[in-house]
Amino acid sequence: MRTRLASAAQYHSGRRRQVASGPPDQELVLRLQRTIGNRATTRLLQRKPDVLTQAGIKTDDRVGDKTAAMIQAALEQSEKLKPYLKDKFPKSAITKDFDIQTDDDFDDAVKAMKHNTEPMTRNQIRAAYGNVGGFFDRSTKHIHVRQRSHFGHAVHESMHKVAHPAFHAFWGDFINEGVTQFFADLLLEEHSLGKVTDHQYKNELACAEKLVDLTDWETVAKAYFLNDDALRQAVMKKLGMDTGTLRRAILDEKVCARL
Repeated sequence: MRTRLASAAQYHSGRRRQVASGPPDQELVLRLQRTIGNRATTRLLQRKPDVLTQAGIKTDDRVGDKTAAMIQAALEQSEKLKPYLKDKFPKSAITKDFDIQTDDDFDDAVKAMKHNTEPMTRNQIRAAYGNVGGFFDRSTKHIHVRQRSHFGHAVHESMHKVAHPAFHAFWGDFINEGVTQFFADLLLEEHSLGKVTDHQYKNELACAEKLVDLTDWETVAKAYFLNDDALRQAVMKKLGMDTGTLRRAILDEKVCARL
């Protein structure tokens, strides 16, 4: 739910499993071959999504007025995530309820989201929430980012919005944040951008990668975006647990160490 800011030195250079796009539609391929020829069709099908690179966007750019529209376009252009997002829009459109805020307004929004009604000075609020770079408010479906937040932070929060709410409800904050960062990085890399490096989800992301290693990224995507049960079944089989035991282990943050 929250993007936490870290120094540039605090980054995770973990291994990524190679991912591949699904097979192209055969009827489309045949139509293209008849129209433009085999070589041109091959070049067209091998093109990577380019909406972000064409716009000159980089992962560590500051957010701006076009950020939400660019993320929406990147999601819609993604060949890897398309099977899991086809029913998400326009209901969960990133361009709806995307708030870029000053530090004071953002800190107040974090405080309200946490239902913190304690009287606090501005300095106390800043000390409590100043390291939060962005968050998705599940109660309002709003994405909140600071004016100084980076494009990659906004992608992370946008992933929360298109995720199935049952994933967070079952897997909890720790695993949810790691899987969210995994798919944020996947989208950025698919668009030839770098991964987010200035976050504090090193351990969470490492846990997400263990889930990918146990199954594959598609299985994790089905669970994260569609509430498919295959990931849960695979983890229960690996750990010898039933649903209730797995849920208790998740709450105690004991799952990742055993994968």
